[in-house]
Amino acid sequence: MPLDIDTEKEFDIEDLKHDIERSRATDRWEDAPAEIKELFHKIEWNVIDGENQATVELINPAIEAEVSARTLIAGPMSTGISEVGRRFKFDEYFLPEVMMSAKCMQAALGVLKPLILEEKGEEVGICVIGTIQGDLHDIGKNIVAMMLEAASFTVIDLGVSTTPAAFIAAIKEHKPHIVGFSALLTTTMGMQWETIKQITAEGLREDVKVFVGGAPITQAWCDKIGADAYCVDALVAVEKAKACVRRYGDLKGGDPELHAALVAMDTADAERQAAQKKLQHATA
Repeated sequence: MPLDIDTEKEFDIEDLKHDIERSRATDRWEDAPAEIKELFHKIEWNVIDGENQATVELINPAIEAEVSARTLIAGPMSTGISEVGRRFKFDEYFLPEVMMSAKCMQAALGVLKPLILEEKGEEVGICVIGTIQGDLHDIGKNIVAMMLEAASFTVIDLGVSTTPAAFIAAIKEHKPHIVGFSALLTTTMGMQWETIKQITAEGLREDVKVFVGGAPITQAWCDKIGADAYCVDALVAVEKAKACVRRYGDLKGGDPELHAALVAMDTADAERQAAQKKLQHATA
């Protein structure tokens, strides 16, 4: 029986701006045994510091302790790479540091991917994803792809620097429910918009729900370019993808009602988390 460790609640990760000693003092991963909690904090910091081999060496002990691949990705690996993204956004990290962390994540994901695929059940939908043209960064996209696969989606990953024409060809060939555009650089954000415009010109916009994500992407940008959903992380991407093929499967891509419904999911989640925090303070 895999360990039941909550990775879906919103943690305060201010400690990741400082050092591992402050991380150890937080209540993050408190529902895990002490040795697993310590292991998770080490994984977080190895990702931040780009310690490639050291991170891989921590994966097998976690798996042997019955931590699921999904928990490792959604938990310490995601918190670590979130801090890397924050540092890059605020010019505390530059591309060499980001690439070191990306290589670290890639190595760990290589170990975990077979386990993620084992967790996959009956297909619930098809997703085409890729990093937008001009952008060679794929770590966030790869995490989203794996989490979608674990949630029983079939994922067609087009890789990096994907042209609008490649997205259009994949839509025509695979008939996906969802198309996802990733971008890490502000200089490539505009290609998300350009790709949507070309998909629309081909008469395919209503056939697909368009998801956008990446370090510089925001809900405001999603609104501006007419995408259906902004995904701040892989867990959000999975939840919105599930909603698009279940609750909102009958709504066309680009439908204002669909966009509003997916935005409302974020609002409802934020309200739920606020209520949980209020209850925790009241009972403390």
